[in-house]
Amino acid sequence: MDLAFRGVTAIYGRPGAGKTSLAMRIAHGYLAAGKKVLWVSLYEDKETFLANAAKLGYDLSRAEFWDMIFVKPDVILNQIISAISQGEYHLVVADSLSALVEEGQSREWLINAVYRVFKPANIDFVGIAEEETVTPLDYIADNLIRLELKMENGVAERRMYVVKSRGRRAGYYVEFDILEGRGVVFIDELPQPRRRAPWGKWLDSLSKAFGPIKGGCVYLFYGRAATPLLAKAAAELSREGYKVLYRVFAGDPAAVASLIEKFGGRATVQRAAPAPMSHFAHVKSFYEALAETDADVVISDGVDVEFLVYGKKAFEINRFEAEELKRLGIALLARADRDYGLRYIADAVAAVGKEKAVVYTPAGVAECRYETQPEPRLAC
Repeated sequence: MDLAFRGVTAIYGRPGAGKTSLAMRIAHGYLAAGKKVLWVSLYEDKETFLANAAKLGYDLSRAEFWDMIFVKPDVILNQIISAISQGEYHLVVADSLSALVEEGQSREWLINAVYRVFKPANIDFVGIAEEETVTPLDYIADNLIRLELKMENGVAERRMYVVKSRGRRAGYYVEFDILEGRGVVFIDELPQPRRRAPWGKWLDSLSKAFGPIKGGCVYLFYGRAATPLLAKAAAELSREGYKVLYRVFAGDPAAVASLIEKFGGRATVQRAAPAPMSHFAHVKSFYEALAETDADVVISDGVDVEFLVYGKKAFEINRFEAEELKRLGIALLARADRDYGLRYIADAVAAVGKEKAVVYTPAGVAECRYETQPEPRLAC
């Protein structure tokens, strides 16, 4: 994620959204490039600041640090202006501006400092503020960055909204998380699995219903009876040289692995055990599984569990995963007991009962027999 915001940048949001952590990452980048940084803290001593930065993997020991706790706003601003006129800083961070703008006079001093000191001296300035006290900096800032922390069903989600960015694209958001030892990491910075060339394969178990199974397509199966059918499909694909990652959300992974072997194939079978976590952490673990297995096909068996754990957020998670697999050219076969709206992200859908299946494809609707002997298949 490009954080080269030049000029005056305001980072604001509710407590715990990650404002100071994001500013630490920006300051770390300046220091790593050999530039001089001044960090002015109105609520934290130097020892605590450096310890917190180190936990995130940021070495800010070379930054000049001012502990300005309980110092009057006018004194702080005057000292900053004096220091800038005498030093050669490339970046000044003020954490937090909330204490500086509580009084009307302090706001005037801040505006004067921006227009008469920072901008003429071509010094980048990052001001951190609580959401309710970002004014007046939001009007005069070159870049306006709002951070948001949302909690739903115990699942955390962090977003960075680029509200304004002078000379650059704005009006968008990027998901991120704060990881110990890695600091602020954006979702587009995660290691990307490799893309596959277009491929398609005829399978005895599925293709009379769907046609060739293709990389980058999503196939959804509804009904508990579909697990043996998916295991047979996994076996067929593996025999053709495709790498299969079979994720078991409900059931026994060992039993699924044995079933795939019974049908003459092999797959990497993993237990998928969703637990309340951040959306970012979920995506991160998904990417790691793809990278570890180098899978051409992902089978997700029993995704109902995600809806029990994540609630409405589960649809977003599944949509994101489906879109990523499409982009990467990886086929996705997913099974759930019921719809949950997932049919809208699928290329083809099969509602599978004990003996029959109704299949929906772009070509239309077909009624098929679900044969289990000698091996599972859809006969249409």
